[in-house]
Amino acid sequence: MKKTLVIAGLAVLSTSAFASKARLQALGQDGRASLFLDDSRSVFLNPAKLNSMSDYVVAEWGTSASTADSEAAPHAEGGFFKKSNSFSYGVYVGNEYDTNNSTKSTANVATTDNVTELFLAGDMGMKWGARFSFSSNENKPSTGIKKENSTMGLGLGVEHGAIEAYTNILLKDESKGGAAAGDKYDAETGINVGASYGMNGMKFYADYDKSGYKTTISNAITAEVTESNIAVGVAKTHEIAAGSTMFMDVRYNMNKEENKKATGTSEKEVNTNTLPLTVGFETAATSWLTLRASVVQNVVIGDKETKLANGSKTEETVANSTRVNAGATFTFGKLMVDGVIGTTDSSRTGTVSATSKKGVLATDNLMTRVAVSYWF
Repeated sequence: MKKTLVIAGLAVLSTSAFASKARLQALGQDGRASLFLDDSRSVFLNPAKLNSMSDYVVAEWGTSASTADSEAAPHAEGGFFKKSNSFSYGVYVGNEYDTNNSTKSTANVATTDNVTELFLAGDMGMKWGARFSFSSNENKPSTGIKKENSTMGLGLGVEHGAIEAYTNILLKDESKGGAAAGDKYDAETGINVGASYGMNGMKFYADYDKSGYKTTISNAITAEVTESNIAVGVAKTHEIAAGSTMFMDVRYNMNKEENKKATGTSEKEVNTNTLPLTVGFETAATSWLTLRASVVQNVVIGDKETKLANGSKTEETVANSTRVNAGATFTFGKLMVDGVIGTTDSSRTGTVSATSKKGVLATDNLMTRVAVSYWF
């Protein structure tokens, strides 16, 4: 189980005007969307947010390879969102968040690729939104084994006054064909539900996420993994000056991962308890430059329990939990360029991770994880 308490002092400027993974990373948030910070990427969590965050196009720089999106190797993606009368709609491509492609690659089966997401939202006294995602690809060589993967997902959300609620469902994620024709990867129906309530500048929220998958190699099930996560928290927004807003967030997280097919010294079950403290800010330094940063470290609680398939158990403290992120947005009229700063070094290798940032501000290699958005 993973218990997380997050206390964040993050400064936020006109949040709906930003739209990138770089901004969320700089503020210590998840790349998909924040549970409490209103950002245009919130539409991936609650598509009803599209009613108030539309009329823009965004492009995220990165690789087109079917690898997991990371700071060192961001994934290329982008799309547009438009408001038309009382409805808003959008199309987004390339978002491979939480597709588990690394596991599929290890199993030598087809990975998820070329994901397309369609959005529709409206306001009929109650704001609502829907997101539908799909992908399909195959590789059929002239000789050898055919490999294919197909996915399908659905997201629904509502906003009514101070209440927000959403659900995201993975309907299908299946890969067939690997080293042998019978090899496959089959995901369980994934469920993500959440709700929040705003009152007096505070937001109370809860989020539940459950996922799992099974891999079959040479007609034998080699992995059967399930993971669940519960988050409950409260966030307080505070404007400290014109163009500078802070919020504080306290979050309780519980996480459990289990592999029913683990053998020997393989991990059978992993429960993690953490209590991270997050502090950060965002402020308009000038009319054309916005700066933001955050620091995160586990305090008091940071325990990990691992149960092995042979019956033994290990307990340890989560090490090296301190993470610092910084970012910037350059504004040129309606065009915005977002990025993460301080993640390069003198060698310009471009290889970075949460624990290896060099803290270099280099004018010839200023930002990484760059995204460009244009608001019309």
